[in-house]
Amino acid sequence: MGLKINHRKCKLFGVGVHNAEVARLASRLNCEAGSLPFLYLGVPIGANMKRAKFWNPVVERVSARLSKWKARHLSFAGRLTLAKSVLGSIPAYYLSLFLAPKCVLNKIDKIRRDFVWGISDTRKKMRWVKWDSIQRSKKSGGLGVGRIRDFNLAMLTKWWWRFKANPNHLWAQVIGSVHKYNSTNQLIPVSNSIPGVWKDIGCMDPELKKMGIDIHQNLVASNGLWKWRSNSDDTFTVKQVRFDLEKALGTDSGCIPGFEWLSWAPPKANHLLWRALLGKIASRIGLAHRGVTLSDVLCPRCGLADEDSDHIFLNCLWAKSIWWNVLSWIRIQFPVSCDTLAELISYIKGAPGGKVWKKLVHAIVIATVWRIWSARNAKVFEDSFIPIMKTVEFVKEDAFLWICNRSNLKNPAWNNWRLFDVSSLV
Repeated sequence: MGLKINHRKCKLFGVGVHNAEVARLASRLNCEAGSLPFLYLGVPIGANMKRAKFWNPVVERVSARLSKWKARHLSFAGRLTLAKSVLGSIPAYYLSLFLAPKCVLNKIDKIRRDFVWGISDTRKKMRWVKWDSIQRSKKSGGLGVGRIRDFNLAMLTKWWWRFKANPNHLWAQVIGSVHKYNSTNQLIPVSNSIPGVWKDIGCMDPELKKMGIDIHQNLVASNGLWKWRSNSDDTFTVKQVRFDLEKALGTDSGCIPGFEWLSWAPPKANHLLWRALLGKIASRIGLAHRGVTLSDVLCPRCGLADEDSDHIFLNCLWAKSIWWNVLSWIRIQFPVSCDTLAELISYIKGAPGGKVWKKLVHAIVIATVWRIWSARNAKVFEDSFIPIMKTVEFVKEDAFLWICNRSNLKNPAWNNWRLFDVSSLV
């Protein structure tokens, strides 16, 4: 048997036709009369996508995925990961076809920002790092959440590459026939008198010029293939366009260019080190600067100096003792002069050793920062004092478990690890 039309699932639409005439013809065809706008394969047909109301389904779906109850049950690293995944999934279809209004992007950004910081109607939390720094790529020293506007512009720019790379495809021939080239300076045919999706795609030239990027200079032919000039490979990638748009914004003092994210350590521990190096943690000085009233800002451990990030993680006598013992364990001499956590980590990274050895040491550094912070919080919130050598043992255990479970190295023997005998690994 062949395929048959299911009239119950069919609708008749009219363009420039009165509703009564559409209804009459639909009745003759034994189907339902439809009205604009409608969804076809998930794409709004007949809707003016410059109006914010037609983006409500996208905003609502993002809000549902990043719900406030989820924020309460996830760590900062978990919320960050989910916020990243939402940008690449839910709105991607719309953002690859339509230039989103700024008010819509602002709504989605607010949802993502509040979710990352765990903010709800009844629960207010401090935002320790600028949202722009969190959005920037890890390559630029941010947290890689991604700017929605850049994603939108890059996805639409990709259609320029598709048109130039596939001129013989049917859709490209249809676009060329409908819009026609009207200027020798055009890379793609765009007729401003014809509204629709392709007009939004065509406006990428002036949109990117506002950011200091010229499509004509960047979309080039190489070895018979079209590519984005700054991309090293003979291809076009949305990621590279987004990175160029990010570079056009300039540097950001809230980022750490060159920060090493170690996959062997959990995201939460990497993020703590990132924030510690920025000084954006809930130290007593940090809280006081944000208007929190405290009886004093002295270190709760030593009581000898104000508690800022560098004091917590290095300058406190207790923290310095932990570092001395950890560095002795991995056979690195403690530095004679070192005033900040950034200086200490730079000193440790400069120690001679192979690639694997350096990654092992990096994991131990992250574990040390994690355990110093945990012990400090135990003292502040539980009035529990964790001895120095017990904290050092925790550092050894954490790094050992991370390497066994998160790296692709052969699992070291615990007895060898306690002596830092890693010859079998390097």
